[in-house]
This record gives sequence, C-alpha cells and structure tokens, in this order.
Amino acid sequence: MNEAVFLIGFTAEEVGAVKGALRDLEVHEVPRECRDWKLGEIVGKKPEGSGNWHERKFLIIHGSNETIKRVLSAVKPLGLGRIIFVSTTPISLGRTLDELIREWIEEDEYFRAYRWARREVAQKKGPFLDIGKG
Repeated sequence: MNEAVFLIGFTAEEVGAVKGALRDLEVHEVPRECRDWKLGEIVGKKPEGSGNWHERKFLIIHGSNETIKRVLSAVKPLGLGRIIFVSTTPISLGRTLDELIREWIEEDEYFRAYRWARREVAQKKGPFLDIGKG
C-alpha cells in the first residue's frame, strides 16, 4: 500500500509542521478542485495545490492501522487545533470528497455532542440518563 497523508483546511505553516512530524510519510494537500473527485482518485493521483480552502481541518490517513496510530501520536501533540482525523476504507475510496466531507462533519458533531453528554453525566449535571453504565 502506498501510504500517505492528505490535508484539507491547514495553513502553510501547519502543513509544514505536519510534514516535519511525519518525515517518513508522504504528506499532500488536497486542492478545492478535487471536491468532485472520488477519494481513490485523490489518493492515486496526489494532485498538487493548496488545501487551505475549508473552514474545518481534515487529516486523511491512507495506510495501515500501525500508520494510523503513528500519525495520530505524531500530529496531536502539535497543537494545531480541532482536526477531524479520518482514514480511508474500501468504501470511502469510491465516494466523492464532497460527500465524505459532509459525512465526516456530521460524525464529528455527533461524537462531540456524545462526549459532552458523557462529561455532564459524570459531573452529575443536567437531566441525562447514565449512558456510561450498562
């Protein structure tokens, strides 16, 4: 597998920081023009251009489970703000970037709300059921 990382929504300085942290992996930005491309085309063609076109930051990992773990442990400590980390799958490779971005945002918002509710329950705040036990 040709392992690589693809970035959307990162400034030039942030791209440099990610590349510095991941020296052993290819790091590519995904330009706006690729929104209608299938993710598999992006991974295969590695288009060139600025990926700083979205208000959210997406870091797409194309690689093994071990690579995913390495990327997460190298990038999270950089303190680059809120990043939506995703990895490619056989299904996602066949879908367009635009479709996937909408799905990733929806999933991110769901899990963010879920984590908030769990914290509130743990602190005994709010009228929530104890969703952590059972």
